[in-house]
Amino acid sequence: MVNLFSINSNLISLLIVSLTILELISCSSDHDILSETVINLPPEESGVAPIVRIFDFSIQSADNEGLKSDIIGVIDEEKKIIYIQIDSSSTLIEELTPTVAIDRESTIEPNTDTPQDFSDEVTYTVTNVEGAEVDYTVIPTVVEPIIVETPCTSNRQDSGPIIVTENNQRIENLHIKTSNQHGIEINGFTGVVISNCIIEYTGAYMGIKFAKADNLTIKNCSIKYSNAPTSGPLPDATRNCIEGFDTENLVITHVKVEDGSTGIRLDQCDASVLTFIEGHNMRGPFPRGQLVQYDKCIGGLLENFSVINDTEIAWTEDNISIYKSAGQQIKKGLIIGNNSPTGVGVMFEDQNTEGARGGTGGLVEDVDFLEMGNGVASSVEGSGNVTFNRLRAKQIICGDLGQGRGQPGSNSLIFAAFDTSGGNKIIDCIVYESCNPTNIVWPEYNFDVIDYRNDIDFEPRSAIVLDFACLPSN
Repeated sequence: MVNLFSINSNLISLLIVSLTILELISCSSDHDILSETVINLPPEESGVAPIVRIFDFSIQSADNEGLKSDIIGVIDEEKKIIYIQIDSSSTLIEELTPTVAIDRESTIEPNTDTPQDFSDEVTYTVTNVEGAEVDYTVIPTVVEPIIVETPCTSNRQDSGPIIVTENNQRIENLHIKTSNQHGIEINGFTGVVISNCIIEYTGAYMGIKFAKADNLTIKNCSIKYSNAPTSGPLPDATRNCIEGFDTENLVITHVKVEDGSTGIRLDQCDASVLTFIEGHNMRGPFPRGQLVQYDKCIGGLLENFSVINDTEIAWTEDNISIYKSAGQQIKKGLIIGNNSPTGVGVMFEDQNTEGARGGTGGLVEDVDFLEMGNGVASSVEGSGNVTFNRLRAKQIICGDLGQGRGQPGSNSLIFAAFDTSGGNKIIDCIVYESCNPTNIVWPEYNFDVIDYRNDIDFEPRSAIVLDFACLPSN
């Protein structure tokens, strides 16, 4: 016989226990239940990482007067870096208000309602409800506006070649044409100013040639080799737009160079300043073919420049050559086109070999490279302590370079540092869709820092465009 009282007693006991559990549950918060659940997980699953993160970062045109289009940040979550690109011509970059997406229970400092100065890096700190903090650094790339000046033809006088005869001589407002000597020649005179001139030269001569001409200024000038072939090299390597020797404190600004063997070649010219340089189709032949070449020079600044070489017209070597020289700073530039099987975009070489001056070291910063064949940036053969900072490269050439010049000797390498004295750095660079993605840095052990990305596209810097204004004498 079944004992009904025993069954009912057990059922009553079960109901009492169940009601007690339900009562306890009804008195507990959801957070407490979650906490209890976490605690009871196995050790490898016992912690849930707090959400301390920026999910999206942008600068919206709707929130920032003058901004032509939205700026979308690219977030490197591993490095906690946000990359943005700003066209400084469209808005005041010192007062931009961002839009930032974070977890709803987190906070961020500085406050995103407060405009920030994005001409330099800005750090944001995200803090979650548990007090955990993460810093994100916003790194801007500021794109300079195109330089356009008012054209002028009215006050230039036609002229033949000029030979300087005294210190502080001024050569201004001339349209010089020459086929039988250098356009302007300076030997041993200082303080000369060449301003607002157009120079068209041909033959085995230079547009401007100078020696021992300290404190020389060349400004607002266009210099063109006027009889270049339709494509390919000039007859020899002695037809540079500007060539200088043994001159200190040289200033070249707002100058356009076209179709010369090399645009600007400096030999033992210390502490030069080159700004707003526009170059087109450097013609060589070897060893020329550069926009700028430093030879045994100490120091020097090249800033705000561009060179555009049509690979079916130009005959390049290195676009910027730093040879037996040190301390040069190459900044804010655009280099398009290199069809040399041995030349690269910017080359530091032989800084510690016989005849070299200035020791080691140099900087290349904020320069964009397109259509490079043999390489983008190198520190080689005795050079060292060179920093490549915020360089960007894409549309790298693999295979035929055109004009029968063959293929890149480096198999389309990007960064090189062979036979170097060390101390070289690659910092915050971008190599987008290289045609040879396994050949980016060689040899890696000769770089102290290797920091580049290969997953982000970019809009190249604007080229320098100079129209030559009628500047008054002063």
